[in-house]
Amino acid sequence: AVVSTQSTGKAQDVVFIVKEKPHTMFTREGNDILYSTRVTLADALCGNTEIIVPTITQEKIPIPIGDTTIKPGSKRKIKGYGMPLSKRPGEYGDMIVAINVDFPDRLSAEQKNVVRQLFPN
Repeated sequence: AVVSTQSTGKAQDVVFIVKEKPHTMFTREGNDILYSTRVTLADALCGNTEIIVPTITQEKIPIPIGDTTIKPGSKRKIKGYGMPLSKRPGEYGDMIVAINVDFPDRLSAEQKNVVRQLFPN
């Protein structure tokens, strides 16, 4: 960068270049914070569980999963837990929670039969 030490007598702009450091648990998308978590296949199919989501403020937010199933790639939104909005003090983006389902690598013959009986279609 070239820096001039001469004054022109006019007001000038100061430009800052900000580089974000990658976070170990979160990524940023605009004003939203993205968090990825995993659930077991049993929890994804049976529901009635709770996912505990950490936030950038060190809080832990429970996301109840009712009696519905969780499909791979499902997302949940926690309003107001994203980045502060620069033009609107006191307002925040959202946290988007991506839920990944852990599938087993293999099933035994007996397990396969049970699955086929439970899901005949």
